[in-house]
Amino acid sequence: MGDNMNVNHTSFFKECYVMQRGDVERFADALADGFSQYELFKYACRGKYDHRKMSHFWAFNILLNLPDAICIADSKEVNSVLIYIPPVSKEPGLLSNLKAGVIGMVFKVGLLRSARLLRFDLEAQKIARQYKTPDDGYLFAFATRLDKQGQNYGKPLMNALLRYLDATGQGCYLETLNPGNVGLYEHFSFSLKEQVTVKTGNLTMFAMYRPKNR
Repeated sequence: MGDNMNVNHTSFFKECYVMQRGDVERFADALADGFSQYELFKYACRGKYDHRKMSHFWAFNILLNLPDAICIADSKEVNSVLIYIPPVSKEPGLLSNLKAGVIGMVFKVGLLRSARLLRFDLEAQKIARQYKTPDDGYLFAFATRLDKQGQNYGKPLMNALLRYLDATGQGCYLETLNPGNVGLYEHFSFSLKEQVTVKTGNLTMFAMYRPKNR
């Protein structure tokens, strides 16, 4: 692996900052900040959000999905982050989890928090399988730091991803727990496929899909 973790995709993301080898913690910190008001993570932290522990969670997941994941930010300051997992990626197995440091993640995040997040993820995957085909990618994370939200830091990232999807003929699936995000993603040509209550945390989830450009 070279210094540029996404070397095969850089031509589509020239206007973005593509994550480098030493950027994992900064990307994780930005995601932890951007998702600090997200109901799933409040639930995982039992109502008292813990930024440090959630940064560990995001760092683990970034490492778990490399080198296939496309990880981009608005700039080196990493105010807004987007992580996309292409359809070529396989579901991480036990060995991948161990290499990414799952035991350390559970220790740093906490057993209860990790268990709650895992249970939610398993339920979310069942729903995703109803709409996501092997030829579709997955928008794993898209968030902007709280003090930068509403200032269009994330728009160039999403536009770059859409260009990439259209050029490569990939569909894309995502889910959000924020009803206010539904209109945002519809603006980017995603459609709402299902609104469902996830048993874990009694959280309302919106499953959304953007078909490939034929």
